[in-house]
Amino acid sequence: EIAKHFDPDEEGYEVIQEAIDTMTGVAWYINDMKRKHEHAVREIQSLLINWKGPDLTTYGELVLEGTFHVLRAKNTRTLFLFEKMLLITKKRGEHYVYKIHILCSTLMLLDSAKDPLLFSVIHFKRPKQPHTVQAKTVEEKRLWAHHIKRLILENHSTIVPQRAKEAILDNSNKYQYSPEKLKKVESCQPDDFHL
Repeated sequence: EIAKHFDPDEEGYEVIQEAIDTMTGVAWYINDMKRKHEHAVREIQSLLINWKGPDLTTYGELVLEGTFHVLRAKNTRTLFLFEKMLLITKKRGEHYVYKIHILCSTLMLLDSAKDPLLFSVIHFKRPKQPHTVQAKTVEEKRLWAHHIKRLILENHSTIVPQRAKEAILDNSNKYQYSPEKLKKVESCQPDDFHL
C-alpha cells in the first residue's frame, strides 16, 4: 500500500520497496513458525491418552519438551512446558499417558541443594506433593529452570516489577546476597517501586 503512493523513479523508492519485501518476509516467517508450533502441539494432543482438559493449543505455544527421571517413579516422565502449563506424562509406546498438569500461574519451582541435577515442580496449593525430576546435565536443568521461572512470572496474577523479574531470571552472582546490597535495598524509597 505504501509503495503505491511513491513514484518508482523517485529517490528512496528502492529503500521503501526493500523494506516492504523485508517486512513481508518476516511476516511469512512468523506465520510459518506459528503453523509449525501449532502442528507440534496438535501432534502431542493426538498422542495424549487420558487427557480430559481443553485443547492443548489453549495453553499457548510449546516452549520445552524433555524426558526426565522422576524420584519415586520407576519409569521416566516426559514433560511438556507450554506458555501457560506444565504437562507431565508417561511414555507408553508411541503415546503419552497423562499423569498431571500444573498451570504456570500456580506453579512453584524448588532447587535441590543436594544434587545439582535435581529440581522440583509443585502446585502451590499442594506443597506436600512435589514432582522431583533429574535433568541429564546441569545445562538442561538451567534451561528448564530459566523457562519455568520466566513463565511463572509471566503468568503471575500480580504485576512483578521488571527489576525483580531480572533478578529472578539472572543466573549470575550479581543478585546473590551481600550486606552492601541489603543496605542499598533498605535505603530505597517507596517511589522507587511501581505496580
